[in-house]
Amino acid sequence: MSRLSALRVLWQDLLALDRTDPIPAPAYAIGALGMAVPVLVGLLLGQVHAGFVIGLGAVLLASAPADTSAPTASRTDRLLAMLLPAVAAVLVATLLGRLLQPEPALIAIVACAALSVNYSRPAAAAAIRFNIYLVLGMSLLDGATSHRDGAALLFGCGALWNIGLRLLLERARARDATPAAPPRRQPTPAQRRAYFRSQLHSLAGWQFPLRLAIGLTIASLLRHAFPAHHYYWILLTVALLTENAIEHLPRKTLQRLLGTIGGVVLAGLIFALATGPIALGIFAAVLAALMPVARARSYLLYAALSAPLVLLAIDIGKPVAPALLIDRLVATLLAGGIVIALNLLFDRLIGAPTPPRTARPRTPAG
Repeated sequence: MSRLSALRVLWQDLLALDRTDPIPAPAYAIGALGMAVPVLVGLLLGQVHAGFVIGLGAVLLASAPADTSAPTASRTDRLLAMLLPAVAAVLVATLLGRLLQPEPALIAIVACAALSVNYSRPAAAAAIRFNIYLVLGMSLLDGATSHRDGAALLFGCGALWNIGLRLLLERARARDATPAAPPRRQPTPAQRRAYFRSQLHSLAGWQFPLRLAIGLTIASLLRHAFPAHHYYWILLTVALLTENAIEHLPRKTLQRLLGTIGGVVLAGLIFALATGPIALGIFAAVLAALMPVARARSYLLYAALSAPLVLLAIDIGKPVAPALLIDRLVATLLAGGIVIALNLLFDRLIGAPTPPRTARPRTPAG
């Protein structure tokens, strides 16, 4: 295949939409109400920023729609698996926020949590969710002008609100659900521990925590090298873009990078067009309602919609000048360069085989 043909195939992959799975109706309601209700309550109480932060926590917790065909215990376990990493991340972020220099501890904790991806898929999903929530929580603390100690806790309230919505909206569907298929045989805990220990003796087992730690360290150094700019966004974008598996050709990373760039531009347009918190709340609710579609169809679309929601929660109530938008775009490009360079470096060091093309891209963290 010629280089031009390879680039054409890559571009088609980046823009491809997956239409295989239907999106259940409760997913739209969870997205819209998850953001709209906290924002509305925040407006009524005169705490607009708190409403946006809670709404962001609710929207970003949502991953794949809960499997309503599963038994009640299995469904409950899944909700807890979503909630507990988020709550733990919020508590850790609140504690780290009290340190004078929290970033070294943040990087160490993120790297340690990333090691658990070698244990099992549920552990990997929990670790990735914990890490993203932790870095998001620290970014909210970094941008908080008041009530700094409570910023991350408000973020965690969004997770509780999301779980409450799921329990309310999916109960009716659960009554009419078809019986679940028999569960597939899973490795025993002893087998998982043996595999985990074996991975600790190879670079492949350490590649994800190493890429995260190195990437976040570089991002932190860049942030402190240019203190006049809003470069904490580099740390957050590195955490969002870094995939747990190395890609020989980083399609998913490029999708997220392009989507994040588009999302930053979209956030700038929203701040330019919206003249007050009510208008911003309407924009946020619309974006949140579209999130389930984007999450199911494309990494690129998901990043393009989630980035404005994160920036709305971080920048609400602050003057958003063109210079801030430029800082966000530069930070996004720097983070993308860091992540892609580390992916290519470890791909060469490990000699990772080219992964098979899949028809269904998924976001690991929701």
